Amino acid sequence: MRRIFQYIISSRIAPILIILIGSFFAFIISVSSPKPQKGIELPKPTPVFYETITKKDISLKILTNGEVKPLNEINLISQVSGQIVKAADEFVDGGIIKAGSPLVWIDDRDYKLALISAESRVAQASKLLEREIAESELAKNDWEELGLGEASPLTLRIPQLKEAEAAEKAALADLEKAKLNLERTVVKLPFQGIIRQKKTGVGQFVGTGSILATAFSTEEVLIALPLTDTELSYLGLPLAYEEERPFSGPKVNFYSLVSNKNSEWEGRIVRTAGSIDPLTRLVYVYAEVINPYQQSPPLAIGMFVDAVIEGKTIKDGFLVPNSAINNNLNLYIINANDNLEIREIEVLGTENDYVIIKGEISEGERVVVSPLNNAKNGMALKPILLGKNIAR
Repeated sequence: MRRIFQYIISSRIAPILIILIGSFFAFIISVSSPKPQKGIELPKPTPVFYETITKKDISLKILTNGEVKPLNEINLISQVSGQIVKAADEFVDGGIIKAGSPLVWIDDRDYKLALISAESRVAQASKLLEREIAESELAKNDWEELGLGEASPLTLRIPQLKEAEAAEKAALADLEKAKLNLERTVVKLPFQGIIRQKKTGVGQFVGTGSILATAFSTEEVLIALPLTDTELSYLGLPLAYEEERPFSGPKVNFYSLVSNKNSEWEGRIVRTAGSIDPLTRLVYVYAEVINPYQQSPPLAIGMFVDAVIEGKTIKDGFLVPNSAINNNLNLYIINANDNLEIREIEVLGTENDYVIIKGEISEGERVVVSPLNNAKNGMALKPILLGKNIAR
């Protein structure tokens, strides 16, 4: 074995053998060594459009809606009984009635006779009273001539005098009642309004308390508007509030589509419900519109309207486009490193196509105004300025 080894070393193949052995060990090392990993590719920044936030004094506008209802709606009731002998042409469903104009005439013959009878009783009672006054004076003079001291009430006919006075008062009261009943044979609407539903007609007998029709006022309408307690505070109103005439409460603009045209009316907040609805947790404020049926188009009873209430002014408020507010009421802010920061905000109101907000935001920050899927804090963004700044 030693001879073979000495032979290899001394022979010419020794260099070749050494190269082969070195190559073998180099191969083994290369195979067993860990391969270098490729570099991790970072996600590309997501392109987004943005606008910058600025501050300004903002008048809050609260958006809500409600149904138009009459301020006054009554059952027109007969206060006397009798047969209806006449009705005005306007006494129909939908008839427009002027305040105080006659609508229904009830047969008044019995009431005229009752008035004549009452007048006669008053005349008789007055004569009786005059006679008793004279008799009392005569009795007093006779007693004084006798010089017998102080006369008793019976001697002076005081009881008879009081009875005659009471009789005259009763007769006068009956006369007034007879006059009222005669007046009540002509039924009038106490306000300017519209007949909602007629319930009787000419020839029908009605009793005292019978409903002749239902009617509502057209001089004013009332709209109940639901608000949160926070929105109520933005109006600067207490929970219990009532405005005296002339109304000077917060202004309200109402909007609705009439005959495929956008229509607008103006009113004022006049009072609040004074309590929170236990089911909805909302507070109702009430707005009135004056002479709604004299406007073009009329603000009719039963219409459903959108409302914009003018609230108090916020100093240094923030405006962002509607598109900047996502469904979770979060705001997507682009920080100085072009990374996303998700901020919670509170919506205070609207101004045209912008939303008035408050939260942890600052003037000059960039807000995302384009859709952003799978938004996460810290994600890389590629900001692209959209149009002009928010300030106008």
